[in-house]
Amino acid sequence: MKKFLLIIMCFVILGGCARLGKPETFLFTEENYPRIDGSTATIPLIEAVECALLGKARTDVKVNVSKTSGAYEDLATNKADLLLVYDGGDETRKQVNADELFETAPIGKDALVFLVNQDNPVENLTTEQVRKIFSGEYTHWSQLGGSDEPIRAYQRGIGSGSQALMDKLVMQGLPMAEPAKVRVIESMGGLIDAVANFVGGPTGIGYNVFYYVTEMRKNNYIKLLSVDGVEPTYESIQLGAYPFVSEFYSVIRKSEPADSPARALHEWMLSDEAQNLMASEKYVALHANPKANTPHVDGNYAMYPQGEEPVYFPGTNPYALTPSKAYGKLYFYLGAIHSESSSSPQFYGLCTADGKIVTEPIYTVATLLTDSKGNTAYLCFRSDLARKTLSNPAILFATDGSWVKDYDDAQFCYGFNGAADSVINADFIAVKKDGQWGAVNMNGETVLPFDRSTPDGIYGQPDFRNSGPELMLGITADRYLASGKLYDAKGRLIADDIKGLPMAAAGNYFVTTDFSAQSAPVVIYTYTLDGKMLAKLESSSELVQWASPCGDYVLARLEDRIKVYDRQLQELYELPLRLDETEHRYAYMRQGAGVLYDSNLTTKFHHTYLPDGTKLVTWYDPDMGENFVQ
Repeated sequence: MKKFLLIIMCFVILGGCARLGKPETFLFTEENYPRIDGSTATIPLIEAVECALLGKARTDVKVNVSKTSGAYEDLATNKADLLLVYDGGDETRKQVNADELFETAPIGKDALVFLVNQDNPVENLTTEQVRKIFSGEYTHWSQLGGSDEPIRAYQRGIGSGSQALMDKLVMQGLPMAEPAKVRVIESMGGLIDAVANFVGGPTGIGYNVFYYVTEMRKNNYIKLLSVDGVEPTYESIQLGAYPFVSEFYSVIRKSEPADSPARALHEWMLSDEAQNLMASEKYVALHANPKANTPHVDGNYAMYPQGEEPVYFPGTNPYALTPSKAYGKLYFYLGAIHSESSSSPQFYGLCTADGKIVTEPIYTVATLLTDSKGNTAYLCFRSDLARKTLSNPAILFATDGSWVKDYDDAQFCYGFNGAADSVINADFIAVKKDGQWGAVNMNGETVLPFDRSTPDGIYGQPDFRNSGPELMLGITADRYLASGKLYDAKGRLIADDIKGLPMAAAGNYFVTTDFSAQSAPVVIYTYTLDGKMLAKLESSSELVQWASPCGDYVLARLEDRIKVYDRQLQELYELPLRLDETEHRYAYMRQGAGVLYDSNLTTKFHHTYLPDGTKLVTWYDPDMGENFVQ
């Protein structure tokens, strides 16, 4: 595509009004194109502008923003040349001395909207009711014509664009109630998830900007409330009928020279061409002229590149597993990494072997259980995405989804090392039901009655693990390894010649890796649970970082790829690890309960594969960049 030649209409400000001056031309190139930063909700606009002005395809544009307050800071410290951004609020503007240093031009409209769970019977609030909810005066939905449930009022973090709009348009100096820590949501998508997914019922309410909710993070499990009887729509925002309308802006430094690329682009954002481009991206433009030229942008403005279809988005699938014999084998796909530390949980959904989505990614601790007779079941926890932690209930279900058992809680086997998001061997699992603990097998049948106040003693007490100087490493529910010796849960010796350090078992075998010889190659072993060696593989001179089981396969991580073997350690194929140029590291790849997960920070996609390389699901996680921890 040819580069788009801009006709810049230079504005001369006289008496507070803008008039068109002499047109000049400006050709943008890769070398002179301004560094653009902005808000989360302006990412599609930043992409579209770059496509139009540099003649790029959508798939070739990579946009990362610092979000609203961070973008203003970047412009002030010369890390950005131009912002397409929402109002940062008085505090942010004051911190960067925006009134003195920045030149700001409104380019479009948006609105602060209020969202609740779709099952909440409330449809409309007055402005005064909204203020009383978030100031803490109203505490129950029954005060607003709803159910007699407490109101969970979610707030955004200080410095976010939507919080600035909340302070400016709604509260107008009225202090907001001091929220519980879990009700301050740092990401825009996290707030939507919190309202949609809360386990305790449809009691949450939050706020966000109209464009993000309706175009970037659609969710069928929320609804937008009318305010003062006016529904938030494109038309009501354009006309100003909806009460909480605000503008968003193009911002540059006042010191930008008259002929600089940043100033040229800043002025173009008010042109008919730019306004039409914004309208084509479904932003509420200040004005749009159907007769004006609209720069062509490749693609359909979708949030995923060509060739990635089908890509699934949050909020469009069931939130619970319905028992059925029609699914076939089910798998956990990775849908979100809303983590703030390396130990925080991942969020998984369920899909079929042909990639059909069965549930939203609302489960944590996705674990495959296998008993000594070969029976299998999945165990996971229903999650509350807002808290980023585990919450009840625990769910045990058949790997084909034919039966489902709900419990208040579950506890993994005593001493097991690395139970979460993995595969473990157990003949039963300790679960809590109606306040009492008992145990069930892999068919969901009760094997220990629910008559205990705690799970203590359900798995026995293998005190032998602490009786000697050796470190005991758990590899299954009833197998422990110390200094090459394999023991059962009662401390009986099974084998005394196990080589290397173990990973968690998968089914009826486990994998060890021997790094002991400094000069010799790393050696990988596979063993049965009775300590019989299945296979031995000496790696080449390439550095093996780890080896572990994944279903019927063994994975060996090398510096730039993963090799896949069968349990006899016969090589099957390789998976290349992509270098993420933005983060200067390899894209994140990890294993789960018999599947592989590949997360790309640039595209914000989580890919889930079977170990044989078959792709199951590609899931879009718009918050991956700000929540991702490797």
